[in-house]
Amino acid sequence: MDYCPRCGEALGPAAGRYCINCGQRVDGVAPPAEFDDWRTDTSERSVLPMTDDRPVVPPPPADPERPHRADVPARPLSVALIAGLVTLVLLAVLGAWLFFGVSGGDDPAPVADETSKPTLVPSTPVRPKPSKKPKPPPPAKAEPVDLTREVEATAPKTAPPSTDSSGNQVTYGAGQMLDGVPETCWRMPGDGTGSTLTFALPHKAEITELGLINGYAKTAQDASGPLDWYHGNRRILRVVWTFDDGTEISQDLADTTSMQTIEVDHVRTGTVTMTLAEVSPPGTGRAARDYTAISDVSVLGVVG
Repeated sequence: MDYCPRCGEALGPAAGRYCINCGQRVDGVAPPAEFDDWRTDTSERSVLPMTDDRPVVPPPPADPERPHRADVPARPLSVALIAGLVTLVLLAVLGAWLFFGVSGGDDPAPVADETSKPTLVPSTPVRPKPSKKPKPPPPAKAEPVDLTREVEATAPKTAPPSTDSSGNQVTYGAGQMLDGVPETCWRMPGDGTGSTLTFALPHKAEITELGLINGYAKTAQDASGPLDWYHGNRRILRVVWTFDDGTEISQDLADTTSMQTIEVDHVRTGTVTMTLAEVSPPGTGRAARDYTAISDVSVLGVVG
């Protein structure tokens, strides 16, 4: 093994023309004459001129524990490094393809028609739509109530009092049509056809139903037997109900002592009049009387 004549560094088989430690030329070729005295005229110049008669300093022994760098064989590139480089190259190629291939495209950009002029649309401020509040549910309609006891009845004629089979006095005022007792009644002498009875409310209401018992719904017993005052007196066969706004409702009545009603389409009024449009003749037998009678009247409606 050769050694550098200047520094004694071991020269491996990979050494070139110069020592890799101090730069001394070691290939045996002397440098050109113009480069012999390469130092400056400063203190760097050697005190003694360099000649070929300089003593050769033997190289120091090589340290077996410290191999020279030239003696160490070159390490091959690791597989991981090669794989990383290949991955980087592939990623670069893929990124270039995505950028230029996807964003590019073959379709040319649309060319604006220079002849067409853009239409200027005046900008209008956009007003926010008011938020819709949920509508409150409609108030529940009040149920009809019986207004009969609040009504005041007026009749054109009234029959005078009489005495029943037990000797008790019986009266026939108009208010007895509103007491809810069928055995009491209003009655007038003779044929009441065309007569009008008025029922006044204390305040206006929506009338929903009207009704009446169209005769004297009472029976009695005397020494000779039963007395049927319903068929003995005259009975109402048809009436016409009239309201403040002029609305009229006709009601036909049957031969019964029960309350007969008719529905009204929520007519708002303060008074109700009842015209006796048709009346029966008086009955026959021991209970026959020439009177026109009504036992009860019913008025239903919604107040307010």
